[in-house]
Amino acid sequence: MVQRRTNKGQIIDFDMLRQSADAQRPAVGNMGTDGQGNKLGKGGKVVQSKEDRVRVYYEGIEEKSVPEKSLKGDMPQVSGNLKGAPEVKTAKTQAENVRTAPQPDPVQPEVEEPVTPEGENFDEQEPLGYKEVQLPNGDIEMVPYYREEDAP
Repeated sequence: MVQRRTNKGQIIDFDMLRQSADAQRPAVGNMGTDGQGNKLGKGGKVVQSKEDRVRVYYEGIEEKSVPEKSLKGDMPQVSGNLKGAPEVKTAKTQAENVRTAPQPDPVQPEVEEPVTPEGENFDEQEPLGYKEVQLPNGDIEMVPYYREEDAP
């Protein structure tokens, strides 16, 4: 129940007003209708119902529907099955697919194998120490060295 109070303190119940017989009385204004929207003639008699007025209005309007058309032009037809390629629905989805696609591992630089003089086997030797080698992706790798001239 919706009740409002006017600035003079009087209570107005809008639900009661909607349900009252005021729908049959002429509406205020110059449209010549009652509270329900029916067209009134002389003496307040209904000349044309609201439903008839709406039907006549919509029958006179041409339908101006325009088929949807892509601004990008015709899309190329692709035949066959693209395995592993995600279905691209929008440009935003395509950008996200590119961003989140698995990237191949960066190529690791080959670590120089120590040159062994004749008869030396570094696999069995203890390294003298380790030196830092920076990889192209910014990682640092510790590489053993076996001779003093290879020391950093």
